Amino acid sequence: MRADEIFTENGGPIPLPPRFAQIKRSLVAGKEYAIVQSWERLLVALRAEIAVIGVTKSDIIPTIDFSELQDHSRVSEFTAKLRRRGGAIIRNVVPASEAHSWREETETYLSENPHTKGWPTRDPHLFGIYWSPAQIKGRAHPNVLAAQRFLMGLWRSRGPNVPVVVDHPVSYADRLRIRTPGDEAWHLNAHVDGGSVERWESDGYGNAGTYQRIWDGRWEDYDPWDSSTRLKVTSDLYNGAGSCSMFRMFQGWLSMSDINPADGTLLLCPMLQLATAYFLLRPFFSPRNPSPTSPNFLARENWSLDFAQTSIIQGAVPSYTQELNSTLHPHLQLDKSLVRIPPVRPGDYVVWHPDMVYGVDRVPASSTPATIMYIPACPLTQTNALYLARQRKAFLRGQPSPDFGGGKGETTHMGRPGVQEVSDAGGEDGLRSMGLLPWEDTEGKSPTQKALVGMANAILFPESYDMV
Repeated sequence: MRADEIFTENGGPIPLPPRFAQIKRSLVAGKEYAIVQSWERLLVALRAEIAVIGVTKSDIIPTIDFSELQDHSRVSEFTAKLRRRGGAIIRNVVPASEAHSWREETETYLSENPHTKGWPTRDPHLFGIYWSPAQIKGRAHPNVLAAQRFLMGLWRSRGPNVPVVVDHPVSYADRLRIRTPGDEAWHLNAHVDGGSVERWESDGYGNAGTYQRIWDGRWEDYDPWDSSTRLKVTSDLYNGAGSCSMFRMFQGWLSMSDINPADGTLLLCPMLQLATAYFLLRPFFSPRNPSPTSPNFLARENWSLDFAQTSIIQGAVPSYTQELNSTLHPHLQLDKSLVRIPPVRPGDYVVWHPDMVYGVDRVPASSTPATIMYIPACPLTQTNALYLARQRKAFLRGQPSPDFGGGKGETTHMGRPGVQEVSDAGGEDGLRSMGLLPWEDTEGKSPTQKALVGMANAILFPESYDMV
């Protein structure tokens, strides 16, 4: 059962074990006044931002052409918008004709291997393939790797001693989706990936102090783009289904189809900092007048900090993603703030921050299937190198990517690519991103980053490199 189904069945927030009440108390203890003041400022900011979104709608999502990534003024404008909004589209990362040919290759790969696992079983749209020709070419494509370097370079860190290298993209093998016309099954309600209750727990995101500015009553100082507060995060304390073991700086997918706003497309809530602060602080506050039909229901005067904290964390249940809806998170006004992304064409790369609220529209109006491959942007870190070693083994054997369970996978699939195909698609950089060739370039890197590269090489190639 999905988390949104749990909340739909129960009709409201779900009490968690009593220890979560203590977790909440410890987060605000001694800072109650600052938290209340920050909450009131947040509600004012949300109202203003949602008004802007209501006017601009899909146009608020920034876009840039891949050919413009060397244009300083264009990049500066795009970067500022992306950091504020949280999601974007880089157009023409792959030539449209090439992306279209990948769709045809995917259809051939599936038709030649009719035993491929898909969900749901009847009329599947999400396919358990990780090593198809199109996916191998997409992940290793030089332009995709270049786009990922550009995107990950938008993140910041507190000094040179943060063990992350953003110009060494690491491939994360995810699945492939083909959404057919009229398909109502493959929709997703508003949610945030990367765990749920872990965001409030000291041994989850608290390990890295990711949201400390918000807990201190200073959400304006919270920087969603600070990588130094992400590396020690444990986002999956409860073995949740579909959790990602790699640190993703961006979630994303590459389109192999024309996808218009009415075609059951991606929905984004383009106010990253505000939405994150809101769903984190929401569990500490309750309305004085709980009637949602009251004209002053959303007014800041109607909301107060709970004197005695309960165990409720709206939209959060262990082992599930963070769900959001208009009942539990009324100030987000998701009917207004969740917008369809602009039209997408074959070869466009759609990306969004891992904390971003997003969903998938319900009923596609398109007359043709919409085919995409999930390709997040992941930097080189110790955690990612360790996962890459496991993923490489799965690739060589044709088994499912490690985060997606075991089983036979594509071991007997006709036309499954190997190492040579990775090299043909992406050369040495493509091989490195798959853990098939060591990293050698350490020019301009700090001692910490050089040590990380050495450690990653030792993890992946222990016969040739000593652990630093």
